[in-house]
Amino acid sequence: MKNKVLKYVLAILGGAIVGLGTGWILLPLKLSTGGFSGIAILVHYLFNVPAGIVTLVLNIPLFLVAIKMLGIQYSFKTFASMLSLSLALTITERWSPLTSDLILASIFGGAIVGVGLALSLRGEATTGGTDLIAKLIQVKKPYLNLGEILLIIDGLIIAISSFTFESIEVALYSGIAVFVMTKIMDLILEGGGYAKAMFIITDKEEEISEYIINEVQRSATKIEAQGIYSKKDKNILLCVANKREIPKIKNKIKEIDSGCFIIITTVTEAIGTGF
Repeated sequence: MKNKVLKYVLAILGGAIVGLGTGWILLPLKLSTGGFSGIAILVHYLFNVPAGIVTLVLNIPLFLVAIKMLGIQYSFKTFASMLSLSLALTITERWSPLTSDLILASIFGGAIVGVGLALSLRGEATTGGTDLIAKLIQVKKPYLNLGEILLIIDGLIIAISSFTFESIEVALYSGIAVFVMTKIMDLILEGGGYAKAMFIITDKEEEISEYIINEVQRSATKIEAQGIYSKKDKNILLCVANKREIPKIKNKIKEIDSGCFIIITTVTEAIGTGF
């Protein structure tokens, strides 16, 4: 029950943050991160219709599709996030703009929207609009990255905004906002506290393994291999550790076996004991 409540809180909070970033920072300067909020900004300036109402109206048909494809629980969390976004957008579009500087607005507006989208997705929902479309596409094409899908869809909407407002600057600064938004979103979803994987080719695997287990309190896996040039049997130790632990492990391994060969690579996600 606590987990379900937390997901609804994240969905609602995420929608509110997206509405805040859009209505308070981006909309007053005609900037957009694309999506239905981007379309709402266009309608707002062309027909003087509140952007919050436009986003809600646009999202209703998409919500009905989501119920069929994603299930009732996911869809109702999404609906809660949609309502939160529309309400926050309706309130904040009446506020005085946070800044009149286009570069600041594009960076901080994009960052705030990215945080909101990520929180909503963490709550297993979306704020509707193109992020829901992106989620529906990902259901069919799970190998695609959400940020990349959004970048393509939102880029098209921004191009239309630029043409409508007859300003290339709108497109350029909106492009910055979309870039920042997708990077922030991916950072939160995939995690900034990434781990490192070490592949250690050594003849002293026992001594190194003992150090990793006893001193660092990490585990390692021994992989049997053979050198292509020397034709000699080799042992490779695979160890996944926190990025702060890597320098200490690397220095100690060099002390134990100065002739070892080490490959260190970034792991964006590690699941299991200690991670």
